[in-house]
Amino acid sequence: LMDNLYADTVPSSWSKIAWPSMRPLGSWILDVNKRLNQLQTWTEHSIDIPRSTWLGGLRNPQSFLTAIKQVAAQEDKLELQTLVIFTDILKKSADEVDAPAKVGAMVHGLYLEGARWNSSSSILEPSKPKEMYFPMPAINCRAVTANRLDVSNVYHCPVYKTKMRTASTFVVSAQLKTKSPPARWVLAGVALVLDVGV
Repeated sequence: LMDNLYADTVPSSWSKIAWPSMRPLGSWILDVNKRLNQLQTWTEHSIDIPRSTWLGGLRNPQSFLTAIKQVAAQEDKLELQTLVIFTDILKKSADEVDAPAKVGAMVHGLYLEGARWNSSSSILEPSKPKEMYFPMPAINCRAVTANRLDVSNVYHCPVYKTKMRTASTFVVSAQLKTKSPPARWVLAGVALVLDVGV
């Protein structure tokens, strides 16, 4: 433990039972506090639906997205396996969201790596020089049947929990509108990341 404190790294005994993270110890502890604050806010206002949920602050964000699909499946009497998550990128930040989503749930805290999002025209575009990560606006995640998913002029952007892109950190594919062919963003390695340590 002393060696980890000196090196500013998360002790392995802690990281074994924690969520995937590449943060140094100091930043990791701040992240723990932010996660606890989100959970405490939920428990203090358990009847209220959050206006927007910090998706990266959940230990298992896939479960949250599955819950969105389960609610839609029950309401519309559909089979769960026929549903996929559709992402609608808003033109406002999480702080500007004034009410919960009528359908699905609002999420925030995602960062675009390898490109940037143009909020005024709602399309993906190349990142500016020295721009590593671009903070995304609030996103409405809702469940739709796979056959209703629009695939024209859309890049199916992988979402990862950390900058380490592995199968274990993959969360979902987000649909980002683009004027360029989707292959351009595939070659550029564009992805959304929940925890970039900023």
